[in-house]
Amino acid sequence: MNQPQNRFNKSTRLRSLLVAAGVLSLGGFSMLQSSQIPGPSVAYSQQAAIAEVSATALNNKAIASADQLSSAFRDVAKTLRPAVVSIQAVVEAKPAARVYGGQRQLPPGIPPELRQFFGGDVFPFPMPGEDEGAPLQGPQGRRSSGLGSGVIVSPNGYILTNNHVVEGASKLEVRLSDDRKFEAKVVGTDPKIDIAVLKIEASGLVPARIGDSAGAEVGDWVIAIGSPFGLNQTVTSGIISATHREEVGITQYDDFIQTDAAINPGNSGGPLLNLRGEIIGINTAIASQGGGFNGIGFAIPSNVANNALQSILKNGKVVRGFIGTQIGDMTEERAEQLGLPKSTVGVYIESLAAGGPAAKGGVKPGDIIQSIDGEKITSSSKLRRHVATLSPGNAASFEILRDGKLVTLKVTIEEQTDAKLAQLETKGGAEALGITVEPISPEIAADFGLEANAVGVVVKEVNRQSRAANDLQPGEIILEVNGVKISSADEFKAAASKAKGVVRLLVRNATSSRMVIVK
Repeated sequence: MNQPQNRFNKSTRLRSLLVAAGVLSLGGFSMLQSSQIPGPSVAYSQQAAIAEVSATALNNKAIASADQLSSAFRDVAKTLRPAVVSIQAVVEAKPAARVYGGQRQLPPGIPPELRQFFGGDVFPFPMPGEDEGAPLQGPQGRRSSGLGSGVIVSPNGYILTNNHVVEGASKLEVRLSDDRKFEAKVVGTDPKIDIAVLKIEASGLVPARIGDSAGAEVGDWVIAIGSPFGLNQTVTSGIISATHREEVGITQYDDFIQTDAAINPGNSGGPLLNLRGEIIGINTAIASQGGGFNGIGFAIPSNVANNALQSILKNGKVVRGFIGTQIGDMTEERAEQLGLPKSTVGVYIESLAAGGPAAKGGVKPGDIIQSIDGEKITSSSKLRRHVATLSPGNAASFEILRDGKLVTLKVTIEEQTDAKLAQLETKGGAEALGITVEPISPEIAADFGLEANAVGVVVKEVNRQSRAANDLQPGEIILEVNGVKISSADEFKAAASKAKGVVRLLVRNATSSRMVIVK
C-alpha cells in the first residue's frame, strides 16, 4: 500500500521538478532576452505619454475649425463636380506639301558638296518644273490634340474656358463628370483677355455660380478644379498670393489673380473658386521654368471673364471702349521735367487721334489723366483696362491735371475697332514725339549751307511737355529717323510711326550734326 504512494510521490515530485526546470529554463531565456533588448528610454516614455494625451485631444474642439475647413473643401468639390468639364481640342494639320518621303528632298546623284551647301538632303525650293502653289504628294499632316478644362455657366450648355484651349481647333470634344461626351461649338472668343465661350447641345446641366472677384483678397483660401495632365476632376487648394497682377505679358489686358494653388498644363480654362463655391477666376497660365507647378499660377478675374461672357452672348464679340490716345506712365523723371512733385500719379497723354473721342472732349497732349468717373488711374495698363470696360455712346468724366490745375472733362466713348487702333498707331508715332515738322525751304537750306534740294525736315514746333522737349529746338533739321533718310513731313511721320520705344534722330543745326535718342 505504501509503495504505490511512494511511486506517486516520486513521479509527482519529478513532474514538479521538470515543470520547475522548464519554468526556470523559460525564466532564464526570458532573462537572457531582456538583457539583450534595452527598455524604453526616458525620451520614448515621455513621447508615449504625450501621444496618449494627444490621442484623447484629437476628438475635442481643438480641431473643430480644421474639420470645418476640410468640410468646406469637400463641399466645394462636390458642388462643382457636375459643372467642371474637360475639353479636348483636335487640330487637323494640313497635308504635308513635300515629296520624297514627306520632305522636299534633293534628288539622288547630287554631289556631297552641294548637299552640304543646302544643309543636308532637304531642298527649300520647288524642283524644276514643279508648281510651287500646287499641293504636293506626301504623307498627310498629323492630327494633334490638346487638353484643357472649362466650367459650365448655364443649364443649357454654355461653357467658359480659355481662348488658347480652343484656338485653331477643328473639333472640340467636351467630357462631363459622368463621362458623357459632346461636340462643342465656339460661340465667341476674345484673345485679348484669353477667354472663349463654347456651347454644347445639352439640357438640365448644373452651372457654377459666378462670384465677385472684386471682393477677393490676398490670403483668401481658393480651390482650383480641372484636368491637369488629363487627370479629370483634380482638386487643388491654396491661397490668393496677389491681385491685379499687371504687365505679366500673357494678354493685352493683364489683370490677374495670382495663386499658389497647384495649376498645371490641362488646368487652363478651369475655375478658381472661393470657399463658397463661387467662380472668382478662370485659370489661365503658370510661371514655370520647367512647364510644371512652381506655386505661381494666374487666373482671369471672374468680373473680367463674366463681362466678356455677357458681351459675347449679346453681341457675338467683346465690345470695348475707345478714346483715341497714346499714353505713358508718370515717372519721377517725367514729373520732374514737368515741374510737378515726384509723387504725382496718373497717366500722361503723349498724343491724340485727330477727331477721336478724347480730342473731341478737350483732352490735350501733355495732360495727365488722374481719374475716370471717380476711379483712380495710376498706370497706363489700368487706363487701358478701364477704358475698355466703358460702354460706347456713354459719356465719362475725366479728371485731368493740366498746368498744375485740375480740369474735369466729359468724353463720349466710342467702340474700339482694329481700324481705329491701327489709325492711332500710324498717327501716334510722330505725334508722340511732340514735334511738328515742315519741308526744308530754299531759304533754310541756304542758311544751313545745304543744297536747294537737300533732304530732311525742319522742326517747326516742339511741345515743351513732350518726349523730345529737352532734345530738339525749333529750326533744327531732322535728316534721319532710325537710320531712314527723311525728305518730307509725310516720310517723317511714316518713319516715326514705325518706331517702337526708343527713337534715333540724326539732327543738324547751323554748326554741327548730332544723334538724338528720344525714349
